[in-house]
Amino acid sequence: MNNCLKLCSWLGGVVVASSMAVLTSGAAQASDKASHDDELQGKVPFLTSTAQNLDLADSPIHPFINSALPNPPAEVYSGPLFQLRHDYPSQVPSGQTYPWKQVTNNGLITPQNSMAYVEALKDYVSDDMRKLLYSYDQWDPQSEPWWQSIWLGTEREPIHGFYVGSGFPAGTMPEQTLDLTTYVLTLYDETAAVTLGNIWGTTEAQAYKPNLTSPAAQYAEGSVIVKFAFVTPCGADWAPMEGTVAWPIYSTLNESNGSGNNPSISKCPNNGSNGTTADPTLTNVYLMQFDIIVKDSQAAPQTGWVFSTLIYDKNAPGNDAWDKMIPLGATWGGDPDIINTASTALTPPVTVNTNLKQNWINPQAPAYATATLGWDGRLSGPNDGAVVTPAWAGSHYYPKGLASAGCLGCHSNAQYPQKSFLLPSTTYPPQVTNAPGSSTKQALVLHEPGSKGWMKWFQSRSGTEPMDPGDGRIGLDYDMVTAFKAIPMWQAALEAIQKENAAKPSLKRK
Repeated sequence: MNNCLKLCSWLGGVVVASSMAVLTSGAAQASDKASHDDELQGKVPFLTSTAQNLDLADSPIHPFINSALPNPPAEVYSGPLFQLRHDYPSQVPSGQTYPWKQVTNNGLITPQNSMAYVEALKDYVSDDMRKLLYSYDQWDPQSEPWWQSIWLGTEREPIHGFYVGSGFPAGTMPEQTLDLTTYVLTLYDETAAVTLGNIWGTTEAQAYKPNLTSPAAQYAEGSVIVKFAFVTPCGADWAPMEGTVAWPIYSTLNESNGSGNNPSISKCPNNGSNGTTADPTLTNVYLMQFDIIVKDSQAAPQTGWVFSTLIYDKNAPGNDAWDKMIPLGATWGGDPDIINTASTALTPPVTVNTNLKQNWINPQAPAYATATLGWDGRLSGPNDGAVVTPAWAGSHYYPKGLASAGCLGCHSNAQYPQKSFLLPSTTYPPQVTNAPGSSTKQALVLHEPGSKGWMKWFQSRSGTEPMDPGDGRIGLDYDMVTAFKAIPMWQAALEAIQKENAAKPSLKRK
């Protein structure tokens, strides 16, 4: 069986193929899909390059590969490289204590205790994350208590295992004069990694025959999943990033990438200007956002999860960038009973609705971090893509953007098989239509805010419950990496194997 080393074009954060359970084929269909994805460019933050045509894969994608890219030459980079950890534990560790539960006295999280709750989460992971950020040469990937999902090797770069998160055109956020791209890395703690093992196993044979059932996909109480989001501009190009952590990556450039800027435009070192969309280069990226989600059914009995986001604030007190990662907010439900369609709830930057009962936003968060909040001020970090610009929703056009589903709303769509998009679009895959009075400018088509269709993304459902029930669909317990990254790659690998096997008889006849 051949490993897949073919570098395709990729989605930044999600796959928008209509149903990856049955992958389409044929040159005409591939052309139509590429044209559709080109229309979405710049309108959906998750689409940071031409979408990957998984149906064109001509060799299997190996589940355990670290990175499809070659390692950087020694004269370019000689430090440690990313090593996938997939020896998933089989049992949840016993005797653990959770400091965030002390904040709530084993009760409910509220807007009033959210700040302390998020700070307790940060304290819980700080020793490990500080070591990873500042002592990478001492980080032993096979013994540190953090694991990653399999099947993502053809998206990951080889130094830190980053893959593209989102892309944002200049002007999306305050002081942002250049396009930027985010690169992300998701890690699962020992408790959460048990679920990855339940689904994917630890052997190649198991990886190709996952256990995609609702019981296997549910996370145990106390599971912690974290995600780094680094950005392409340094502080010289985007002032909010002054003084943050810089990490090198070795990656090809993508079309909407903020790296690769002409050196006469970008003032950042190692900005990727020596690379191309085909040739990798060493590029610095900079820490902007850090997400922590935790399975806490006592704090959040309706969803079972608390989502929190830390954001870099150069003006915060502290000795280093990790100290300056402050809470942006927390959310643990969709607040489905609060339906506000005033312009202040829809047009970014939105006003935070303090009547939300399952959401809290830090009023001291920097302006760039609150410019991309979701509908009515629901939590969404700058990496998360809640703002759609431009958008068409119902009978209204939003040239300056529309605030839509926050991070919990997107994650609530984790299901198998997939049927809806991450954002409240009217179709799957999402569609665009012409802006009023224009034959060229196009906007993403979303449900009308507050409508029944729109509200699918603003519920407080259990992780066992799929967003679109029926057809044997199961809920994947809010895990976007499994739903939108690993499963589509596994399906593409199966499709490639089928093509390879189908071609063998004809090769023998020749």
